[in-house]
Amino acid sequence: MADHTHEGSAPESFEELAQQIDGLRDRIHHQDPEVAALLDETVEAITAFNRIGLMTLIRMLRADPRGQDILFAAVDEPEVMALLVSHGLVKANLTLDVLRAVEQIKPYLVASSVEFEVDRVEGDVAYVRFATGCSAPSEQVREEIRGTLLSRVTGLRAVEEVAPQAGTFIALDTIRVGAPSS
Repeated sequence: MADHTHEGSAPESFEELAQQIDGLRDRIHHQDPEVAALLDETVEAITAFNRIGLMTLIRMLRADPRGQDILFAAVDEPEVMALLVSHGLVKANLTLDVLRAVEQIKPYLVASSVEFEVDRVEGDVAYVRFATGCSAPSEQVREEIRGTLLSRVTGLRAVEEVAPQAGTFIALDTIRVGAPSS
């Protein structure tokens, strides 16, 4: 009753490895409680050992501007993010996922002249702000954006709109001086 992804071969992908690890843990936890406790202790020791190495690597990457760029690119990879989250080096919150989803729909937003920003993410709720006045999107477009974020961000329960910032008619970062860029 072996739980192997590929009989006689190593898993080929991140997902297959994750499934194999889950399967192995399930199998061992159905055995003698002492053996299961020994496995948990071993995994905790290996995790702590690897965490120290990862912390050193992250410290070195942060110390160099080129390393910072590499680190930011690396956390976009699900395997790297899962590794950092599993070692407690990155908090698993939805902020990064929400911001990535917004980046994915940015071409649509720009093409549709929709002004929109993420104000914050708290727990499983994203708070967003839409432009007002002439730049305000229709309610249908607002609903489409909310629905897109909810469908693309696993674990996101709601997308709530926050009030526009008081006293601002035009966002200062939208004002440009000089000839239009081509």
